[in-house]
Amino acid sequence: MVHETEAGFLADDKQALLQEWLIDYEGPNGQGFGWYSLNPVVEQTEQAVKVAALYDVDPLITGDVAADKTAPWKLPSVGRIYVKNPIDLAGDGFVPAPLVEATLVTCVPQDPTIWKLVDVAHGMTSSDVPLADPVIVYWDVLHGEDVDSLEAAQKLARNITG
Repeated sequence: MVHETEAGFLADDKQALLQEWLIDYEGPNGQGFGWYSLNPVVEQTEQAVKVAALYDVDPLITGDVAADKTAPWKLPSVGRIYVKNPIDLAGDGFVPAPLVEATLVTCVPQDPTIWKLVDVAHGMTSSDVPLADPVIVYWDVLHGEDVDSLEAAQKLARNITG
């Protein structure tokens, strides 16, 4: 599926490689914490990232909001961010909520490579928008529960495999 060049390894069939990864990857898993706010989902997510950065937990936006920032197609219905440790957003315009009612989910993933993928693929700096790696975002969107999650994931996959 890949071949070596002087510049490194290149994928021969990116779509097939993405599908193989999808078969093998079990997901980030971890503990999710639900939050509710009346603000628009993107605004909530950006606010939560600002607060999480103050806690020094390296927040990464994923799911619908990250997909919307990389391959706009669907209106985000729930914000989702990965954090290295749980954070309390109660004093910042959010109230705790069950995951099924949450408008924002913070997740402490079991997969520790989430942050390594970003470092390797993007060389993130503090001025960059803290997005999870596109393939992780793809996995999250694909496993979303909205009726248009599959279509949004397909749009994102086309963007990834370009």
